[in-house]
Amino acid sequence: MGDALSSGFHLADRNGYLLGGGFAAAACRLNLQFFLWKQSLQFNVHPSIPVAAESSIADIATGTAIWLLDLARELPSSVRLHGYDIDLSSTPPPQWLPDNITLHTWNLFDPVPDHLVGKYDLIHLRLLILVVQDSDPIPVIRNVARMLKPGGYIQWDDLNYPDTCVYKVHADAETPAFDQLRQFVYSQGRHDWVLDLPRLLEDNGFVDAKLEHFRDRKDLAAANGEQHLVTMQEFVGGLERKGMMEDAKSIKALLSDVYREAASGVALSMPRVVCVARKPTKG
Repeated sequence: MGDALSSGFHLADRNGYLLGGGFAAAACRLNLQFFLWKQSLQFNVHPSIPVAAESSIADIATGTAIWLLDLARELPSSVRLHGYDIDLSSTPPPQWLPDNITLHTWNLFDPVPDHLVGKYDLIHLRLLILVVQDSDPIPVIRNVARMLKPGGYIQWDDLNYPDTCVYKVHADAETPAFDQLRQFVYSQGRHDWVLDLPRLLEDNGFVDAKLEHFRDRKDLAAANGEQHLVTMQEFVGGLERKGMMEDAKSIKALLSDVYREAASGVALSMPRVVCVARKPTKG
């Protein structure tokens, strides 16, 4: 396996966020991801989290704001919904948003502004697995803790890369390209921290942390697999924008082989996890 393929998503280390680029395609991928996640989870806010009529909820790294838009349809208009992202170019114009949604530019690794300290009853995060650097989500966890009210909740939804598997219509089919792609996304354990989120949260002051697992529905395996391949295409584009042309070329060649295998009924399946924890009321 070449250097690029054996490195996996470690290629993103210290290179910033390598997805996006070509806003329409990236926005379509993000919106498709949301609807596939909703089919898997069957909720926006985990059922264990209470939401009062006057709650304040933040969505960090909001992307296209699609999670907030769907949540606004489920909750009373008195619930205040705020989205934060380093780049809001993929979100709808403010004039098209419900009155209780406001969006703000903010980098989740920057210090929490004073006016956001202790502001929220719930903070939601999703798909930060390529945003977190050096397999260390602690800076994010600490910022979220500062933004939450005492007794407030964090809900972190992400992909379970370590348990990624290859779905096959024919169990005995040879799938060397997909097997190599599976090793790529595993990335030598780069993302294992996701499964350790309950401990990491409790080590940083949260209580009642729990992790719930969700697998792809078989009838949506193809749709989910295709979405993962679109993500890989975006990743290749990000490498090219960084001038990492040889790495991008190696992954493109692998994806070409993957597409051929996919045509015979093969898909990459990445399970999802949802971690919920609460900030103590006191202390």
